[in-house]
Amino acid sequence: MFKYHKLIVIVLLGIVFFLPFFSAQNFSPATDEIAHLPSGYSYWKTGQIVLNPEHPPLVKLMASFPLLFMDLKFDSNDPNLIGPIRNEWSFGSKFLFSNDIGRLLLWGRLSVMFLSVLLGFYIYKWASELFNYQAGILALFLYAFMPVMVANAQFVTTDLPLASFSFVTFYYLWKFSRTNHKKYLVFSGCFLGLALGSKFSATVFLPVIALFVFIYAWQRGREFNTRMRQLVNLALIVAIPAFVVVYFSYLMPIDSGFYLKGLKSVYANWKPGYNFYLNGNFSSSGWWYYFLEAFVIKTPIPALLAFIVSIAFYKRSRMNNWDRVLVFLPMLFFAFVTSIKAHDISVRYLIPAIPFLILYTGGGLSETFRHFDSSDSRTGISIFRNLKASIKIVPILILALAVWYIFSAVSIYPDYLAYFNEFVGGSKNGYKYLDDSNIEWGQDLKRLGKYQASNPGTKVIYSWRNSNPKYYGVKDLLIVDDSGWWREPKGRYAINTFLLIRLQLLSKQKNDPALNWLALYEPVDRIGQSFFVYDF
Repeated sequence: MFKYHKLIVIVLLGIVFFLPFFSAQNFSPATDEIAHLPSGYSYWKTGQIVLNPEHPPLVKLMASFPLLFMDLKFDSNDPNLIGPIRNEWSFGSKFLFSNDIGRLLLWGRLSVMFLSVLLGFYIYKWASELFNYQAGILALFLYAFMPVMVANAQFVTTDLPLASFSFVTFYYLWKFSRTNHKKYLVFSGCFLGLALGSKFSATVFLPVIALFVFIYAWQRGREFNTRMRQLVNLALIVAIPAFVVVYFSYLMPIDSGFYLKGLKSVYANWKPGYNFYLNGNFSSSGWWYYFLEAFVIKTPIPALLAFIVSIAFYKRSRMNNWDRVLVFLPMLFFAFVTSIKAHDISVRYLIPAIPFLILYTGGGLSETFRHFDSSDSRTGISIFRNLKASIKIVPILILALAVWYIFSAVSIYPDYLAYFNEFVGGSKNGYKYLDDSNIEWGQDLKRLGKYQASNPGTKVIYSWRNSNPKYYGVKDLLIVDDSGWWREPKGRYAINTFLLIRLQLLSKQKNDPALNWLALYEPVDRIGQSFFVYDF
């Protein structure tokens, strides 16, 4: 199976790139892209980082870099950019929709897709070096068809870049733990800077890195002074490159507190009293198990089984203590902090923890297969001698799970954002459990425009205010206002899923059952997973 493993790796990395590449061609801008891509372009053009300060600039700069070579309409005097009250959403919408937005999105999204490939390569590389090349291929296979990773590789957002840069950061820490070559600490520091320049939640990894440096330095000396010198030296080797990268990603600011100011702006615009959604219920405080459940129901069942099997073989793993620390601690700590601190909006906040799980699973599966094929050295009898009949079906079972896993990714194309597994009845039932960017992010105006052209007279109710449906030929737009048109609807309506879910809450708040279309009516059609279509 692994005779041509290099060719297999190339094919899998090609899938990592081309699945989101072709999928992304179907979509209008997701909501966050309306702020991210134009903000990055404004940084290049003005040399100042004033829009979208709640996210570091690196990903936005990378995504917008190809746009510098295009002749674009850019209003440097836009009040939303230079006025006393700046509005990244209004500026972004005006910039995108006054240019060829399809071209801008195509080039802007490429950077995130390339970072997805980078992450896939390092997953293979680390698993191969930590375990064996079979483990590398198995881990890369799991990564290539993971819907949540594909979904977030196709938009200009920060979660997948953070996952990529932070994973490589810990890979080079691991290389240093194995070799004691300080060049790997420098590399780790550089990628740490890239992670910090991508998203503020990268700071969650800082205590883990600090703990590693402290323990490693403490074990390398007997006297206190020697240990402290070692600690300071190692810390500076990581910290200096990280700071330099962050400093340049912020375009060399004069203000020494530039990063802390950005960090304080996170959630600054958050609306108090917002109600989160899970399992058909709304809550302003959320649920401690939100991200765990979201991960379980949005991950293909074969992958979940692979995770469980690999964990079952944990004690047989040939990992040393540092291996375990650098694989499990970042994953568990990030998942823990995310669960208690992040808003219950989307499973994408958990993405930086997933590559570590995939890495270990590749090794765990490889170890599992090895034990199925091995024999007891003391008796010469197969370890599973009492399960001979079962062993014969193991290859068939593995093949069936692999086909099932691939089918999970292929069948949902291009709606990876809305993937849900069979535990909840598949993607068609996802709206009953989660909302927001777990399902629909305002990205389906292209298909809506085509649907409306084929079904004239379809009225549209669309809730993502910063986009521009008319750009895609969408017309007959309605809003949920005081006119009460929804009480006696006539004709055909297309309503976006996020709004449809939220109307359940609005129905209760206004004591108006007529607003709850999910409870009252059955849709006659769906546009991807983004729009329900009703005919009256």
